[in-house]
Parts: sequence; structure tokens; C-alpha cells
Amino acid sequence: MTRVSRVFRFTALAGFAAFAALATLTAAPAHAAPAGFAFLEVPATARAAAMGGAYSAVADGAEASFWNPAGLAGVQGTQFSATHIESFEGLKHDQFALAGRMWGGGLSGSLRAMYSQPIDERDDLGNLVGSFGSHDLEFQAAYGRTFGSRVRGGFGLQAVRERIASEAATTWSGSAGVTWDPAALRGARVAFVAQHLGPAANYVIDGQRGGDMALPMAVQSGVSWNRAAGHGLDYGLALDTRFARGRQGILAAGGELRSTTGAALRLGWRVNDDIANVSAGLGWRIGRANVDYAWVPSKLDLEDTHRFSFAAQF
Repeated sequence: MTRVSRVFRFTALAGFAAFAALATLTAAPAHAAPAGFAFLEVPATARAAAMGGAYSAVADGAEASFWNPAGLAGVQGTQFSATHIESFEGLKHDQFALAGRMWGGGLSGSLRAMYSQPIDERDDLGNLVGSFGSHDLEFQAAYGRTFGSRVRGGFGLQAVRERIASEAATTWSGSAGVTWDPAALRGARVAFVAQHLGPAANYVIDGQRGGDMALPMAVQSGVSWNRAAGHGLDYGLALDTRFARGRQGILAAGGELRSTTGAALRLGWRVNDDIANVSAGLGWRIGRANVDYAWVPSKLDLEDTHRFSFAAQF
């Protein structure tokens, strides 16, 4: 391949990234009522959060269950991923995924949960009469495989449930994604994914059906690029755009510096996000296991969040 051809294709990839960034920054909020199930919009895994959520073209293996099912094509052996997030007002998030090779690709089962500490329940006079809990859950089965040498695709099916005290609302959804590794630019990847595609849920209280609680349907596209830096170091860069129901478009950029010793340093930046703009984190690889940490300071009058992930391959 000639140098001119390589330059042209790199310019095309850079042009795609620039167009995506411009479209995100100028997009108005979607003309739809605010969606429910907000926990689905919390960036999953500590590594992804540290990189600002610029992860649709980076996710690979079991953790791809939460980002782009096409990344499940990279599953080798059996992989496990677990994340715990300490959030504001006592909210906690847990995410688990287990994946293995099957049917020529990668198959995963995952659980995503947000739950609160017990909440005081009071009567009309303000007297404490007990407590109640609440939680949000997503159960998913997903599959991804390679098509040819440079294209991967995948899909997932989810059951989504929200419960407050004794009342609950349940629905289902689907997701699908693809990635492409351009031959002209070694280490580059382009990705597109659609998530949370499904009907609205409704609470039924005293026999009365409540209003629609829509899923946060979203489309995300991104590019990533990995290169060797010499002296036992390599780095990765990623840029994503995300459009979700009832929200402004988000531009996310992330970077990661990795060492052959297993250590990694990560930074992230988000534009148009209501909660956080910057993030940072660390990672450590020990044999076939990875431990990751992310710090996400809030731009609102809320507590910063700390996220911890553990992943292993067997």
C-alpha cells in the first residue's frame, strides 16, 4: 500500500472523528420525554469510566457485554468481570459478566444493578413507620463473533426491572453493535452500537396503569487507536459520541498509557454531560487478572464516585 493511500485513509478516519465531534457539540436534546432507568446510562467498568466512556471501539471480551456486543468476539477461554461503584446518597452499582467461547464466537451473561440503602417510611404526620428499599436490575444474554478478518458484530437481549417498595415495572430491550479494523491504519478500530431498544415500562398501582417509563434508547459511535511508544510503553486513544433519548449528545475522549510491567494510567473527558466532565484512573495486570480503579468527580453538588473493577481469564 502506498504512502499516499495510507495518508488518505488516515485523513478519512480523522475526518469521521471530527464530524462526529461537531455533530455532538451542535446537537440539541432529543425531542422526547426524559427516559427512565437512568442507571443504564452510568458508564460500566472502572477502565471505561476512567476513559470518560469513550469505549465502544475499545471494549473487548466479557466487559464488552455492557458496551458493544461485537467485542465479545475477542473472548478467549472463560472470562469474568465485576465492578462496584460507590455513588452519592448511598447509591451503589454492581456489574457482573461471565463470558466464554461458544458457537464460533463469544457468549456472555451479565447483571447490572443499582440499589439504595433502606429508606425511611413515614406516615402523613411524619412518624417513622418502617423502611423500604429500591433497586434497578438488568439481566442480559449477548453474543458476538468475527465476520471475515476485520469486521465483528454482536447482539444482546435484556430484561430490565425497577422496584420501589412493593411496586415494580418490567420491560425488555435489545442491543446490537459492529466494529471494523481498517487495514490501512494499523491499531485503529471504528465502532457503532445501538442500545436499550425496546418498549416502555409501566407501574400498576391499585389496579391503575401509570404513565410510560421509556428506556434510554441510545446510539454510540467511536474510533480508537493503539500504538507502541517504545521503552516498554504503549498507548491507546479513543473518541466517542453518544446520543440518548431526552439528552444532549455527549462527546467523550479517553487515553490510556500502558507498561509491560502491567501498570496503566488513564484519563477521560466528557462534553455536555450533566454529571461529570473529567475522570482518571489506574489499572494493574497480574498474570491473567486485572484490577482497575476510576475516580469520577461530580460537577454538581454531589459526592465524587469511586469505581473498582476486577477481571480474570481462565
